[in-house]
Order: sequence, then structure tokens, then C-alpha cells
Amino acid sequence: MFIQTEPMPDASRLKFFPGKEVYPSGTIEFANREEAAVSPLAQRLFDIPEVAAITFGFDYLIITKNGGDWQHLKPAMLGTIMEHFMSDVPVMRPVRKEPGGDAGETSELVAEILTSLRQVIDPELGYNIVDLGLIYDVAPGADGVTFVAMTTTTPGCPATNYLKQGVHERAGAVEGVTEVEVDLTYEPPWTPEMMSPEAKLHFGIDQ
Repeated sequence: MFIQTEPMPDASRLKFFPGKEVYPSGTIEFANREEAAVSPLAQRLFDIPEVAAITFGFDYLIITKNGGDWQHLKPAMLGTIMEHFMSDVPVMRPVRKEPGGDAGETSELVAEILTSLRQVIDPELGYNIVDLGLIYDVAPGADGVTFVAMTTTTPGCPATNYLKQGVHERAGAVEGVTEVEVDLTYEPPWTPEMMSPEAKLHFGIDQ
């Protein structure tokens, strides 16, 4: 796999062309790790300390750095992008519904919901479901109705109902959420690669 790069007028940004579709729906920007929760690829790139922001386009991604020089940063970024596209993990996790309302307010509400969902612990692994990567999407609407797409580590997991109830209760406890609809999906199937860096460190998984 050959990935092309293209310098940009802003020297802190570099464009990468992996030769594959990245985000066919237009463009999307991730300003931090929390926003990147919907994208396994963006999450992995944020594992690189110098990554400050990421933008996805149809067939490219733009990485903004907060320090260091590209000569030393590019190999890690290229390796991460290549490993992702050679795996079966999608660029974006499934989205049930686009959020409504003001984008800034929605982003803050999503962050609050994710913080609350971290109180839901998977009984088998003993770790919170957000950092395990079991939450695929959180989409609050303008009316406060919030859709949460989630999965379990395996289909038929005996803790499925317990986890769904926990998601419903914890998301519903956040101010601004009027109703919660939980969508259980196994597309894509969960893998340990979807864990946050903190969770991988906890379980001794190489990053």
C-alpha cells in the first residue's frame, strides 16, 4: 500500500492520500480524542502525542501537529494509516442518527454523556464500556432524544441486557437528555483494537 503526502500552506498540517475512500460523506474534523470516539482510525492517530487535530475528506485525511517535525512524525502516522486500512476495522463506527441543534452544544452534550457512560462497567472485563470501545455512536437530537449505538464483546454476551440498561440509565441521567434509544449492533464486530489507549495499557495490549 502506497500513501502519498502533500504539504499544505499551513506548515503544521499535512495531507495524506491512502489510495482508498476515507470519508465519502464530505468532510469531518476531530479536534480531540473525545470527538474521535466515532472513528477507530482517528483514535489511533491521536495515540501519537504530537497529533492536535484530524480532518477526513473523501479520499484523504489532514493531520495537524502541535510540535515536532514531519520528518520524524510521518513514519508513525504512515504506519498507523497503513495498518488501519489493511485491517477489517472501518474508518467510522456506525451512526444511527445525525445530531441536531447547535454543533458546539451537541459536542459538549456528547462529551457529558460519554463521561456518564464511563460509569457502566462491563462485568466480564471489569472496565468501563466507553474505553473498551463498546460505544459506537452517541447522537443527541435537538429535542433531547438521544440515540446510542453500542455493541458487546461477543454476540450473545450474557451481560447484554445489563449493559443496555446501564447505558439507558446513565445517558438518561445527563441534563439535556429527554429520552434514550439504545441500538445494539455487531457491525462492525468488536475487537480489542477498538479500546482506548488507557484500556489497552490496563490490559497489557501492545499499542
